[in-house]
Amino acid sequence: MKVINYFGVRNLTLLDLVYVHEVDWTANITDFDWSYRVTQTGFDYSKGEVIEIATLRIGRKDNLRHVLNSLRRHNIDIIYSMSINPGYPKYVKVIVKGSIDLSTRFLAQELGLLEIYAYYINGVEHWGFLAFDRESIDQFLKQIANYGKVINASLKALRVEDLITANASRLDVFLNPSEHKILRYAFERGFFNIPRSVSMEELSRELGLSKSTVDRYLRSSLSKILRTIIRKDSMNQN
Repeated sequence: MKVINYFGVRNLTLLDLVYVHEVDWTANITDFDWSYRVTQTGFDYSKGEVIEIATLRIGRKDNLRHVLNSLRRHNIDIIYSMSINPGYPKYVKVIVKGSIDLSTRFLAQELGLLEIYAYYINGVEHWGFLAFDRESIDQFLKQIANYGKVINASLKALRVEDLITANASRLDVFLNPSEHKILRYAFERGFFNIPRSVSMEELSRELGLSKSTVDRYLRSSLSKILRTIIRKDSMNQN
């Protein structure tokens, strides 16, 4: 995995990607209406597997069968599925497991990108990634072009301090206590200043936590803030 100083830059970049993954299960089912929104993911590195929890929306029973069969044909195990509502359109909660070999999500993580959202509509994949340097974005886009077609890739510059101050009054609502405490402490100590007023080593020592733990909480906090901003923007546009 690429090792990056996540918080040593002033500007972050949000990559909004629209992509057709031509060798994945999504590209084979484009002739009917469906959507698939990923809500949680994880990796089992010992087995080389990626696991995701998602909600599938489907209009007809036979189309549901097509989606599930496409998953199975691409060696993706459906380890859990349950209908949320009666009738159609039907919403189905699923947990699936597949190989990391052709995983867009795994490639992004290996290059140091932070996934913000992922949803698929009628075979077209929509991704949001937070990047900390332009080189990682360029490498990522170049590599995924080997497995599909990039329809659109738009970039938006963000600043860490803007994300925090814009949501200061609501941070304790959607962050857990540890995330809120560490993010606020790091911000007030000047960790996001350029140049930084405190190092990661000093920050972790003052908090009594390991550097990896502080890094994980900070990345998790920023991810949640971005998701909130994106959802708000989407609602305003609608």
